Amino acid sequence: MGTHFHDQPPEHWAPPVSLDPTPVWKQYIVIGVLLVVALVVIAVVSVPAVMPTVAAPPAVVPGGRAVLPRDWIPPVAGYPHYVGAPLLDDAHALWLVQPTAGTVLAVRARWAPSAGAPECAVAAFPSGIADTSAPIDRRPFFRACPAQGWLFGPSGEPIHAPRSLARYLVSVTTDRVIVNISDEIPSSVWTPAPSASPRGTP
Repeated sequence: MGTHFHDQPPEHWAPPVSLDPTPVWKQYIVIGVLLVVALVVIAVVSVPAVMPTVAAPPAVVPGGRAVLPRDWIPPVAGYPHYVGAPLLDDAHALWLVQPTAGTVLAVRARWAPSAGAPECAVAAFPSGIADTSAPIDRRPFFRACPAQGWLFGPSGEPIHAPRSLARYLVSVTTDRVIVNISDEIPSSVWTPAPSASPRGTP
């Protein structure tokens, strides 16, 4: 059998209707549906990202962002600013602190000495802020579980505690502070520094 189309029997020929293009109006419907779906997806993704920049502080917006006024930032080495009810529940309450100029941290106001242990409240430690005999990064700014007397530095690092305080990610703009309360930087276990070099002789 030859390979030229004239050599093919009629039953192998494609019917004329198979060569007709899809009607233009159907193409427009398909394109329109795809465009609407794309716009919905873009809106779902972009609205939570834009809300923290347009919401009037103080507010909590979808996506787990707390939008706070910039003037809630305490002065350098000043008394931390507590943010809790009615804006945030106890599980997400926090302390805003500025241990050094331009460094703004959000320290979670609940802490447990070990994973799975009951949590207790974290309070600011006023006497430590005035303790000018210690370097600013080693002054006790926070305390937790008063009966135990756990103390922490201005960044939540442990001074006399088994592990650090948890923190939230913070973004500071010209008129607001955005705290990502859905993304917690968990407590880290404190390991004391060696008293001698591991390479030295005992």
